[in-house]
Amino acid sequence: MKKIYFIRHAKSSWEEQVEDHDRPLSERGFDDAIIISNELLKKKISVQKVFSSTAKRAKTTAEIITSALQIPTENVIYSNELYSFNGISVSKFIKELPDDLDTVLIFGHNPAFTILINSLGSQFFANIPTCGTVSITFESNRWSGLIKGKTEFHIFPKDFK
Repeated sequence: MKKIYFIRHAKSSWEEQVEDHDRPLSERGFDDAIIISNELLKKKISVQKVFSSTAKRAKTTAEIITSALQIPTENVIYSNELYSFNGISVSKFIKELPDDLDTVLIFGHNPAFTILINSLGSQFFANIPTCGTVSITFESNRWSGLIKGKTEFHIFPKDFK
């Protein structure tokens, strides 16, 4: 059985004139990442590896949440392949994960995450909001063989404000 926790990066700031890849989190983004961290702590999730887009807003979201979950930094891998806005490249990344990993956490972007979550999970979402978190479990023992899984839960920051 395989499990993926998808977390879209927290709300970014548009105040600074920087390239998209370098956009930082907004104040709300930091607050939302803490909300999600607390909810994941309550659920006592456990992951073997964490993968994140290299974009500043995704990396910062990953740092806040993995720190709160006490995930060792050596278990966090940053990949340019996850700095993608289409589901195809993120899907390819997932299908190439090593099969000795059963549970992973992935930080990334929309619309890729909404597309993937809707195609892989059992629940439809019109849009995964910033810092939105969705857990999907699959009956497969191989990442390359993933087909439709079961959406276990979702956590959206607005539900806790």
